Amino acid sequence: MGLRQWLDALMGRPRLVKPKSDNLFALSTARTALEERLGWVSAGRAGLCLKPIVTADYARAQEELADLVRMGAGETRSRLEVLKDSYQYTWILVEDDDFEDLLTLVHMAAQTLEEQGYGTQILSAVFRFRPGGRLSSVVGADVPERIYLIYSYKRGLFYPFVPRGAGKTSSDGRYESGEFQAAALLSQELPTERDPSRWYPLWDCPV
Repeated sequence: MGLRQWLDALMGRPRLVKPKSDNLFALSTARTALEERLGWVSAGRAGLCLKPIVTADYARAQEELADLVRMGAGETRSRLEVLKDSYQYTWILVEDDDFEDLLTLVHMAAQTLEEQGYGTQILSAVFRFRPGGRLSSVVGADVPERIYLIYSYKRGLFYPFVPRGAGKTSSDGRYESGEFQAAALLSQELPTERDPSRWYPLWDCPV
């Protein structure tokens, strides 16, 4: 145990959990199974959610990060937007029809934050899907408009979030049977969160 860990234990301070980004690229190969077996088709949108913090260094790091991701987005001709939501969380939003470019830019942004010492500010990466033909034929008129696959950097695990209808508020509810069906498949393809109580919804998600 190092001095920092010993002091944290002595003072009862919680230890910061390093982000687990290694599992993110597993999604590259799992995407085909999502489309063929679940009817989840990439909607060409993804986002990285960062915890709010108010320091000059962090603000500068965010600006440098945004510039770096813009350069990467320029090379892949991706569309990029950086915004704060109503809870003051920062979102780096990427739009590209090429799923590999989406995944690469999200990973690059997370890796850059880690290298600058702000990896613990990363909450999640969110990938948006739309229902394909197979899913539409299974659920009929109850087909969801938005489907999300969320990667928790703290846990290093994926989980599904499928809101009903427009899915912008908690009153819309969740398509729970679809989430459990998706989780069963995801567990064969990706490191998946098995505890449904940790499938935290992201209502009004800007992705």
